Amino acid sequence: MTADHQSTFEKNAPDLFNKLEARMKGLTDTEYLAAFIAKDIAEAESLLQVGKVAEAEGIYIKTKAIVERAEASIKAEPMAWRLFWVELAYLLLILLAGYLTHKWPDYWLWTGLVTLHSGAAWFGALGGIAVGFYGLYSHVQARDFDAKYQLWYICKPIMGAIFGWFVFLVYFVGLISVQGFDAHIKTPLVPYAIAFLAGFSERFTIKIIDRLMQVLMTWEGEKSTGTPSKV
Repeated sequence: MTADHQSTFEKNAPDLFNKLEARMKGLTDTEYLAAFIAKDIAEAESLLQVGKVAEAEGIYIKTKAIVERAEASIKAEPMAWRLFWVELAYLLLILLAGYLTHKWPDYWLWTGLVTLHSGAAWFGALGGIAVGFYGLYSHVQARDFDAKYQLWYICKPIMGAIFGWFVFLVYFVGLISVQGFDAHIKTPLVPYAIAFLAGFSERFTIKIIDRLMQVLMTWEGEKSTGTPSKV
């Protein structure tokens, strides 16, 4: 950062801080942000008084980004509500499907499809819907909702169903043991809990995939070297 740039910021700092405070006051429901931003501005002004222009400008840039993100989040709230209704429609559809298949399990349209595997996909989709609701609530409340992630909210229940079925299948066929569970994998509720977690958390699914890859690579290495695998 050049000296000329520092002096320009130092000269315009009071006006910049005033504009930032005005923008912050124009936001709605930002009491929790107001104290944080006011604290940062006061800190930046203190740094300016002792000649630490670069540090003060860094705080200003960070605080400005927070205000801009809050403005964008408030502007995108209508989209957040539309995504909420999409998630709710997913939930009602899955609950309706669960009710119908439970009430009339032998109906010709889905007879033979209602199995442990389809139940895992069903609970995986529920996990995807749950994290979708959680994401909307947490990001809108924190005023950092980003509209560019709208496709993630739309696709998450579908990805959750796929992830839930896949992770359940990995455990069901015994490729990876369920560490930390005393219950056998065929206990009715355990597969559904695993599927829900897989649909809810992408990190959980990715860890399972990474672990499965390690297991398969170990088997492949033992096969190529002729080393007997351990049961």
